[in-house]
Amino acid sequence: MKKTSTMLLILMTLVFSTFIVTPAFASNTFKEGVYKAADFNFSANETYIIQNISSTYSVYITLYDENQLILQSIRLEPNSDKYNLIPLKPEYRIIIVGNGEVFIDTRTQ
Repeated sequence: MKKTSTMLLILMTLVFSTFIVTPAFASNTFKEGVYKAADFNFSANETYIIQNISSTYSVYITLYDENQLILQSIRLEPNSDKYNLIPLKPEYRIIIVGNGEVFIDTRTQ
């Protein structure tokens, strides 16, 4: 009986933990790094907004095309307003520099 209860408790913990933990790419919040737009399933038909949600750190965002040409560059102050990004293609690179945290989401009309 004790073995059954222990096994049931372990099984329930494993099942419930899979619902609570989200994968890294499921979130719209990003920290410093180099990202490829294709990794995040950005749609070429959508327009996106970006915002620095950090209350203390600035962030610098740069978008590059497949030829490593700068397409857009934005400096986001702490708790910044929302800024429009150019339409993103899967081969574009997004570079985030700084200790802040940015939020990227589709632009609502």
